[in-house]
Amino acid sequence: MKYFFKAVSYILHPILMPMLAFYLLFEFRTIPDSLLQLDSLFYFQDGVKQAIYLVMGILTLLAPGLSLLIMYWNKMISDLELSNRKERFYPYGLIIFYYALAFGYLKLRLPDIFQHPALMAFIFGIILVFLVSFFLNFYIKVSMHAAGIFGVAGAMLAYYQTQIESNIAVVLALLFAGGIVAASRVYLGAHTLKETFVGMAVGFGVIYISVRFGIYI
Repeated sequence: MKYFFKAVSYILHPILMPMLAFYLLFEFRTIPDSLLQLDSLFYFQDGVKQAIYLVMGILTLLAPGLSLLIMYWNKMISDLELSNRKERFYPYGLIIFYYALAFGYLKLRLPDIFQHPALMAFIFGIILVFLVSFFLNFYIKVSMHAAGIFGVAGAMLAYYQTQIESNIAVVLALLFAGGIVAASRVYLGAHTLKETFVGMAVGFGVIYISVRFGIYI
């Protein structure tokens, strides 16, 4: 079981969750309530999707990943999972910076017609999740694994509620995977039940509210 839960922790690592969400938003067919084609992210032009994949991949995956490696090599953090609560502040700050750049790119470089509320609110919601986690980190080591996968579930549920045709099985699968992730973090001793539940609540709650009500600047 130990090796299984370790594999789950790596495969569903929080740094991978934004790209998973982009894939689910873009590649799973939906029909919007408005019946306007571009109100469904599925119907975005391939060139637009590819540009977003590229920039978001750099700013939400490669840049944070390389930064964590550099911090690890320079002994600024003890491990790549940020097990030490006191070592999380600088990485969180840097990740917030990268996501702010990602949001800025979408806001300033993406044509208005492609600035879908769910897409913009999702990125902004991730920034809020890290800000909330940053301040909670003074008191508790929030499970970002739980926040990540449940954040994707919250985003998909909120987005699907704006569509008249969607695939709710995606949300159920994400929640099931989230339960396994949460169990893995507790089983491996990386987090307590309380820390895991806080991560689940922060990730799902903040992202769901952001996407459902289109909250972004």
